[in-house]
Amino acid sequence: MGDATKLGLHARYGGYALVTGAARGIGRAFAKYLAADGFDLLLVDREAAETRALAEELHAKHGIDARPIICDLTDPDLATKAQDWAESYEVGLLVNNAGIGQLDPFFDIPLDAHVATLDLNCRATLILTHVVGKAMASRGRGGIIIVSSASGLSGSPYFCHYAATKGYGLNLAVGLWSELRESGVDALALCPGMTDTKPVQDQGLGENLPFFIGLTGPEPVALGALRALGKQPVLVPTLADRMSSGFLSKLLPRGWTLSLMKQSIEKMRR
Repeated sequence: MGDATKLGLHARYGGYALVTGAARGIGRAFAKYLAADGFDLLLVDREAAETRALAEELHAKHGIDARPIICDLTDPDLATKAQDWAESYEVGLLVNNAGIGQLDPFFDIPLDAHVATLDLNCRATLILTHVVGKAMASRGRGGIIIVSSASGLSGSPYFCHYAATKGYGLNLAVGLWSELRESGVDALALCPGMTDTKPVQDQGLGENLPFFIGLTGPEPVALGALRALGKQPVLVPTLADRMSSGFLSKLLPRGWTLSLMKQSIEKMRR
């Protein structure tokens, strides 16, 4: 975390950083880097004990105001809650990190699980980006990071709906990057590949990976995004991810790419 103090993002955007899915994985890494950079934090997650413990840890270590907000972002009343957060706190940086996905054949996943994925990965991202981002635009400064996925660049068998929802976040972020240029509000789509987080561990996805897919820790993913914000519209954060996404999306026809991905995922699922 030694390089975090050199980011200068709090000096650029000010206020609080709102991080969703903050208790674990990439969201937790974002929270730690942002606390070290001087941000006060709004830590949004449904995991109450872990979120509160993280808030206490970051307050004790950095002396910042770290507020745990225990919330299920699929709540139908999310827009009202988001408006309250935007009015109660000056949010200078928004990290839309929370997301869910399931590795299974499309029709084996219940429809209500697909709808929950849509609600969290797309609806919640839309609401928070619109409500919090609008307040940033009115002040003339702010930063928005939307955590997409390398699968959102190409689509993926057995991750069909997850990849589709991540494509939504990708396209929302890059459109905003262009639309908001010169406004003082920066936007970035972050597209990590396979990252060593609890959902990946729980589903055993880090095992038997093909040669072109590397398993990355959450820290370089978060730090890479914070360094890239304001400089480019999309970040594929690590060399392994860039090699993998380039190999699959640029060197091979789409049909070959999907066939190769299907074979690889089937081996992972055995």
